[in-house]
Amino acid sequence: METRKILSQAVLVLVTLLCWLYGFHLYTEANRPLLREDRSLGSSASNTLPRPSLDHLPALDDSNDGILTFIHASDIHISKYIPQGGLIHFLHFLHTAVPLISPRLVTITGDLTDGKDQQKLISLQQPDEWKAYQRALDSSGVKDRFNGTFYRDQRGNHDCFNVFASDSADNYFNTYSAAKEVGGYFLEIKESFGSYAFVASDGCPRHGFARPLNFFGYLDAQGMQLLEGRLERAKDANHTFLLNHYPVSTMLYGRYNQTFAQLAKGVSVFLCGHLHQLVGGIGAQLQAYKAHEGYWELEIGDMKEHALYRVYAVDHDLVSFVDVTLPVGRLPMPNPMMLDAKVEPIPHPPVVLVTNPKDARYLLPQHEPLGIMRRSTHIRALVWADSTAKVEMKIDGIAHPHPAVYRGKQTTDANGDTVKTPLWVAPWDPAQYDDGHVHELEVTAVDAQGKSTMVRIPFHFSPEPVPLDNGSRGGWIMRQSFPDIFRVSGLISYLLMAVLLVIVPRMYFVALAEPRAWMAARTLAHHKDEARVRHLRALMRGNANPLALAKLGLALIGEQTKFLVGTQFTAQVYFASLPAFFYPAYFFTMALAALPLFTGLLIPSAGPLGVGSVYAYGVFIAGEWAPLLDSWTYALASISALMVLLVYLPVAAAPPALFYSPYVMSRRPWYRGVAVRLAVAVYCVMYLGLPTLMTVYTYGFASIVLGYSRAWLFGAAAVALYVLDWRPSAAQQVAYVQVPSGVRQEEE
Repeated sequence: METRKILSQAVLVLVTLLCWLYGFHLYTEANRPLLREDRSLGSSASNTLPRPSLDHLPALDDSNDGILTFIHASDIHISKYIPQGGLIHFLHFLHTAVPLISPRLVTITGDLTDGKDQQKLISLQQPDEWKAYQRALDSSGVKDRFNGTFYRDQRGNHDCFNVFASDSADNYFNTYSAAKEVGGYFLEIKESFGSYAFVASDGCPRHGFARPLNFFGYLDAQGMQLLEGRLERAKDANHTFLLNHYPVSTMLYGRYNQTFAQLAKGVSVFLCGHLHQLVGGIGAQLQAYKAHEGYWELEIGDMKEHALYRVYAVDHDLVSFVDVTLPVGRLPMPNPMMLDAKVEPIPHPPVVLVTNPKDARYLLPQHEPLGIMRRSTHIRALVWADSTAKVEMKIDGIAHPHPAVYRGKQTTDANGDTVKTPLWVAPWDPAQYDDGHVHELEVTAVDAQGKSTMVRIPFHFSPEPVPLDNGSRGGWIMRQSFPDIFRVSGLISYLLMAVLLVIVPRMYFVALAEPRAWMAARTLAHHKDEARVRHLRALMRGNANPLALAKLGLALIGEQTKFLVGTQFTAQVYFASLPAFFYPAYFFTMALAALPLFTGLLIPSAGPLGVGSVYAYGVFIAGEWAPLLDSWTYALASISALMVLLVYLPVAAAPPALFYSPYVMSRRPWYRGVAVRLAVAVYCVMYLGLPTLMTVYTYGFASIVLGYSRAWLFGAAAVALYVLDWRPSAAQQVAYVQVPSGVRQEEE
């Protein structure tokens, strides 16, 4: 018998280790595309060196030279089914905002179309949406300006829904966009006062899966090689702007010669979209200063519903920006014409952007010549307005003694393409405010029709940014690394579940010499612990002394914790003794590590080539791995569901008399047990049943047949809950020991 127990434990440990080793092998293979195979060429440090000081630039006076302007917008989501926002906002942006600002560049960071069906469940590329996008560009003429370098777009996750490869017929970005090439772009704008590089990276998966398996992005080693080469070309630029649809926190970056953190040291601003201001105001200010790398990450809210765009100005290499909402009245604006909408320019309130002094919250000490603010002779602000504007300035609430005057200009090249630089200046003495304190500049602009805009910015002359204090409005999200969070939390929660709830209880049960005697002893111990808990509760109800109540409360918490932990461990050991329950639980625990969560038609447009398997570590499709972070979210959902089941089912399977005395059982309300059962059933339906239906609806029937850790787990949970909760079972009726009915219980 002893040999049999040792052999049983050895087999359990061996099988577990084999599954975990195979899981580690899968993890390694899934992440192999992120790393360059040949590292023999060494690494280039061209983008890791600090930029030289630019304080030699001319003083900020009343000259209108040295200014570059551009616009950033994102997440248009042109839809053939949604009758508001989207296209109508984009048209007003092209026909009202772009002519008003008349910048040197307009850049859009993805999600040009919506790519969903009428029920918003199936994702697919809609040719009509792409044609509407192309018509909008053609009607505004933005693609032709500045020899095709005025308007730049790139893909977002919606633009690669259900697109198997970049050369697929379903990749309409190649046909209808302005860039017409996936993979991003490199654009250098050279002016008499410097050069400015715009580097766009494409974080879309190499194979664009149908939603919902398409929220996070990644750049594998090949994508990092492309990004590294483009940033190398930009190393001599005054500023480098890196554009990507996904924020850094939702990206998984590989490595070619350098990590992303190393490459980002050559970047001034990271521009992105994707998160749509999230919900409930928590994404109202998705911005973060990455001090270690020295760049600002600035996410822009969506054009789809919020009609937002952002105007940037680089004034003598000081980078400033302002967020603007299209003046369309109701948001999102109704669009009864759907994809055939047409618009006329609408009145736009003045757009005010202060460039000197710069907003102290967004300083770039590693990239900007901040010292020139101290030497400046004029306050400088750009004011775009439909008609002649009046500009007033205040500092710390006091009207500035010198009036603002217009020093703007409008330049037109040989092709007739125009850039507006509506500069307003006012003399000042910065030494008056160089006292180590933060001051506030207020600029108000009023146009001839009475439309007004007022902006306030803090400023100081220290090289360190003023804390943004946006933790509750998106800053915390932008500073996270969700790849690390999901991986670490997934690994820890899985190991805790597997070891504490499955493996240790089983090994403990096998090691028991007399399981019945052990169970009887545990039963008596639980009844005594239960009596002490009831006794402490009774004392608390009859005690009014605050100090005694505090002591009793701590004692009650300790006894209750001891009781719950003890009874739960007993239940886990009892559960491990039931082969009909333990082995399915063990199978699903090991399946999470070694088998696909499900297999299905992940890219329906590709036919058989689109069949893939979703593991916890990534997606295996077309003979290669996609290290997609979405798979970790699927795995976490399955781990959480299985963990809840492994905590609840042992308690449901064990006879209640193992834990509670007849005294307590006779006084428990009947509905308490029903409520717990319903809660667990609803949990399983919400976190296993409905996601399984969504998976089947999206990825086909095969995802049920081969859904080892999703559909199969839901089926097993339904059977277990039915057997244990809704039908008498042998497991509930038979115990190792008859609990003594004469055990004395302390009365309350």
